[in-house]
Amino acid sequence: MKDMAFAVSVAGSDSSAGAGLQVDLKTMTACGVWGMTVVAALTAQNGHAVSAVEGVPPAFIGAQVDALEAEFAIGCYKTGMLMNAETVRAAAYAIPKTTPLVVDPVMVSTSRARLLDEEGEDAVISLMLPRADVTTPNLLEAEYLSGIKITDEKSMERAAEWFLDTGAKSVVVKGGHAQFRRGVDVYMDKNGMTLIEDKVLPYSDIHGSGCCYASAIASYIALGCDVFDAVCQAKKFVTGAIEYSWEYSPGRRTMNPFWQLHQTYYKKC
Repeated sequence: MKDMAFAVSVAGSDSSAGAGLQVDLKTMTACGVWGMTVVAALTAQNGHAVSAVEGVPPAFIGAQVDALEAEFAIGCYKTGMLMNAETVRAAAYAIPKTTPLVVDPVMVSTSRARLLDEEGEDAVISLMLPRADVTTPNLLEAEYLSGIKITDEKSMERAAEWFLDTGAKSVVVKGGHAQFRRGVDVYMDKNGMTLIEDKVLPYSDIHGSGCCYASAIASYIALGCDVFDAVCQAKKFVTGAIEYSWEYSPGRRTMNPFWQLHQTYYKKC
């Protein structure tokens, strides 16, 4: 067991399994990591909408982390949907400060459902970002948190700088929805900026893409990669998961973390 790589997702459950904890586990498995979970929130959702959200008692979040820490050599934590300030605080206090942390500041679902309240935003800024080895906001999340309207390359880069000024060791501002820099992510750390690119695909708003990306980064960190290398490998992984994504609900595509097996979930018998 000492040679196994372990990663933990602290996030919300997606009952459709297209995002959240469920796609995090699929991604970690596909990357060769034993994925584990700390349930931070519950959602009732399908491919198109989130119809209900329920919280998890903050103390129970800590209890889950404690149980895992007692037995496993965890190589990286990844946070996703944390719902509110109480949950953010519980996660921040429970996750060991010595373990690498990927913070995906999930705020709004691809169906535009609000997944983090305003007090929760403040708690992410004050408690989670200073703990982050890397944070992975999309354009909308970067705008909400930084207060910088992102309209072009320069404003995207200023937003990335804001995350470093807030305390994150590195940031990936994802460009999947940027018309001015289509599919290009801005990676920034103390050494400067790098553009992370791969092929541009004819899909948008794919369910679970942000969760998949952050979980892949956490997986590669758990496997021993440094953060920049983990981001580069995760970019290749998530591009493949988008390319082999499928329409799992009418008019709605979701990620395929098992794309390297070229498998789909279409009926064969």
